[in-house]
Amino acid sequence: MLRLNVNMAKQIFFFKKAIPIVGGVVGGSITYLLFKPCCDKLKHSLHNTRLSNPNDLGIEEEENIVIDIE
Repeated sequence: MLRLNVNMAKQIFFFKKAIPIVGGVVGGSITYLLFKPCCDKLKHSLHNTRLSNPNDLGIEEEENIVIDIE
């Protein structure tokens, strides 16, 4: 009877330690799968902005804007 209790205690201890690890893996996987498409869309939309591409010529209207300080 004592041996059965020791084996059950070891099994319970193992499951208590494994649950947070499994939960972390599952939660991280779900987060990655949900955010990956959004990040790809954002990366694509910001790819050719003026801040990310220094060789961008921009719109001619933006270059012709003159600010009068006086």
